[in-house]
Amino acid sequence: MDNDKQIGTKLPRYQKGMVITMMPPSPNTLTVATYNICHGHYASFDWQRLTAPIRACGADMVGIQEVDMYTARSRHMDSVAALAEAAELPYTLFAATMPFEGGHYGTAILSRYPIASSVVVPLDAGEYEPRAFGCVRVSLPDGAHLYLLNTHLSYKSAACRRGQFRALREWMETHIPKDSPCLLTGDFNTECDEDYTPLLALGMSALNVGRRYVSFRNEPLAIDNIVYTPDQLSPVESGMVESDASDHNLLWCRFSRR
Repeated sequence: MDNDKQIGTKLPRYQKGMVITMMPPSPNTLTVATYNICHGHYASFDWQRLTAPIRACGADMVGIQEVDMYTARSRHMDSVAALAEAAELPYTLFAATMPFEGGHYGTAILSRYPIASSVVVPLDAGEYEPRAFGCVRVSLPDGAHLYLLNTHLSYKSAACRRGQFRALREWMETHIPKDSPCLLTGDFNTECDEDYTPLLALGMSALNVGRRYVSFRNEPLAIDNIVYTPDQLSPVESGMVESDASDHNLLWCRFSRR
């Protein structure tokens, strides 16, 4: 890769009380992140603390996993609205995967730029916890559009997960125009590079394939990823923001648009 010398930037570890200076958005680049927040539990639902890694990397768009909406364990909060306000990313999509404790559990997308359209698509999870993905079509400041998908794949069954990878490919092949820039963020619950084969066969590339960003600290495992269309998006720099606000580090990448 032409930009290998720039890849691997590591932002300072966030600590409680640290002042975060947001990297300003640039018209020539787009910063995208993926972040499993464990529903806010580790941050004690302190939304400023939880979203500090998002602000630190200057994300224009972020795919978030393990999001509660109005659940008892999350104090019946509108978590997506709280995240959006704290991260200063006002446009949102919540993708519910299942009812939970009086509310719903799922994933979310936050965006600096308007969402022109959106859809939530269930993924076959068999006997395991329900899964889905959200997809938004984002209107960029110069009038162009970009597609962003976000998901959280099954972890209890490799066979089930591989089926979900194939389903993602089939949906994207049918619904995403071939010349449109497209990104897929998520907690994919796999370190096996071969699992990404259906997406790579579409001509996509994956940030955390061929390198090892250890995003889940407890094991540790490199299971979070950002998949992108290299014909339209070129990585300039990437890295993680480490924080005790979740059991996952935030993974981010700054792209230049071709």
